[in-house]
Amino acid sequence: MPTFETIRQDADERALIRKIQRAVSFIAPVSVDLPETLFSGAGTLIDLKTAGWLPLGIVTPDGYDFGRDVNKEDVSGLGYASSVRSDVTGVARSIKTTLLETGRKHVLELLYGTDLTGTTQNTTTGEVIFDEPDLPVDREYRFLVLGEDGPADENWILGRGYGRVKLSATDAQKWGASDALQNSITLDVFTDDEIGNPVKHYLGGTGAVKHKTTLGFPAATP
Repeated sequence: MPTFETIRQDADERALIRKIQRAVSFIAPVSVDLPETLFSGAGTLIDLKTAGWLPLGIVTPDGYDFGRDVNKEDVSGLGYASSVRSDVTGVARSIKTTLLETGRKHVLELLYGTDLTGTTQNTTTGEVIFDEPDLPVDREYRFLVLGEDGPADENWILGRGYGRVKLSATDAQKWGASDALQNSITLDVFTDDEIGNPVKHYLGGTGAVKHKTTLGFPAATP
C-alpha cells in the first residue's frame, strides 16, 4: 500500500520548477508571421533576425509581466449561498516591461507612435531629429518573448508569441544621474484575425526532452 511519502514523491517533480534567468523580446510588423516553432533542430533556435523580428533590448530585472484579467458573470440560485453557474465573458491580456536601451529606431516608433521611415542620421554629428506627433499612431505589432533557464544538458526555452499588440501606456521618464533612462511600457493584447488566438505558447529544450515523460505529452508523429 502506498504511503503519503511515496505518493508525494511520485506526484512532485523539482525539475519542473523553473525560473526565467535570461530573456529577450522582439516586435515585428504584422506582415511577419509568428514562428510555428522556435527550433530549427535539437538545441538550435531559429534565426529570428532574418525572419524580420526587431529586438527591444535589455529590460530591468523585473522582466516581463503578463497580465490576464478574467471577467465573469455569476448566476445565483434561490436557496444557494454560492453561485450555481459562472461564465467567462472576457479576458483582458496585457504585457508590461521596462526598457533600458535608448535610441533604436523601431523602439522610438513604438514609444512615440510615429513613423520614422524618412528620418536620417547626420554622419558627421551623429544627430537624429524627429517630431513627436500630437496624437500617436495606433500601430499594431507582433510581439515575441523568449525565456531561458538551466544548463546546456537540462536547458528550458519558454516562449510567448502574440499576433497583435498595441502600446496602451507608458510611465514618466526621468532624467538624472542616479538611474539609467527607462521606458516602462504596457502593451494591450488582441486576437489576430488570421491566427485566431491571442497567444501562442512555446516550451522546449533539452530539459523538456529529458523530462518528457513527466510533462505528459504524447510524442509528435515524425
